[in-house]
Amino acid sequence: MEAYGRLWKVPEGDPLFREHLQSAISFPCQTSNSKFGASFHGRGYYTVSMRTAIYPGSFDPLTNGHLDVIRRATKLFDRVIVAVAKSESKNPLFTLEERVQMVARTVRNLPTVKADSFEGLLVKYVEKCAAQAVVRGLRAVSDFEFEFQLALMNRKLNERIETIFMMPKDTYTFLSSRIVKEIARLGGDVSAFVPGHVRTALARKLSAGPE
Repeated sequence: MEAYGRLWKVPEGDPLFREHLQSAISFPCQTSNSKFGASFHGRGYYTVSMRTAIYPGSFDPLTNGHLDVIRRATKLFDRVIVAVAKSESKNPLFTLEERVQMVARTVRNLPTVKADSFEGLLVKYVEKCAAQAVVRGLRAVSDFEFEFQLALMNRKLNERIETIFMMPKDTYTFLSSRIVKEIARLGGDVSAFVPGHVRTALARKLSAGPE
């Protein structure tokens, strides 16, 4: 197998060919051989490439607004990795493992979307995944200034990485994880704002009280 930048030239007869194609979708950011899809270009060779986007966030918890952005991103990219940040400074309600599990369960019927976790610089994680873009959701004008600063800083750290701002469906523009948690803490019904299993996890976590 020969590498050409972000393209890989894989002989059709390579015994690992199927493994390369399977891992291109199934395994986020593990090895350099697991980052690509493929197309046939004759002479027994496939040129293997894939447009990958990272959708980072704390997802504490994941909301229907997040899910809407994920679905929109799948229309633009071959693979979307929902990267759950450790975010200890935010004192998350759910552990990192719980948040990754909630995301994974939510996107299990979206074959080109995978859940993963990361800590540290986002650009380092994006480089590790050989991704081309970072997807960020914008709910309102108030989000823009902060997100714009982050995008410019990420560009300064790695100018190859693009940031794509996406607007969620208008019915979710008011929605945030913080608001969902507050409604749930006060005994309100959040079933319209989060997937069913997330609502159940919220109720269980809040009824248990502080750990």
